[in-house]
Order: sequence, then structure tokens, then C-alpha cells
Amino acid sequence: MMLTKIISGKPILQTSESYQISHEEMRKYAGQYVAVMDGKVVASGKNLYKKIEELEKKHPDKKILVTYIPTEDLLIL
Repeated sequence: MMLTKIISGKPILQTSESYQISHEEMRKYAGQYVAVMDGKVVASGKNLYKKIEELEKKHPDKKILVTYIPTEDLLIL
């Protein structure tokens, strides 16, 4: 499931971009949001607003993909 977040008045998820998450990462981040930048998970948690704002300030030219990783009982593999 992909979610679009708006922070500082701009979307931080571009729908044309994607990120393949491994089964290990799915288990590790189950029930959390993950922020991906340059193909790497750079933040995770139940609420990423503050961390996303920090990343935007530090890397204003980078795109940040945010998605929710469902818990294992919701996963269909």
C-alpha cells in the first residue's frame, strides 16, 4: 500500500517511483511507516512527520518515498 503524505505543502511521494522491500524488511518494519531515500530505508516508525521534516531540510533536492508496511496478519504474499 502506498500513501501520499503532504509535509510543508508539498507531496513527498511521487507515484512514479517505487521501492522493492524484502521479506526481511517486511518483517522488521511490520506495522510501521518507512521513509525511503535513494533506495534505502532512512526512517521508520508509527509517526514520521518530524523525521521527514528533518530529512527535507538536510536533503532538499532528494525525493522521499513513504509507505506503510502492514503487519504479518495483513500480508498476502
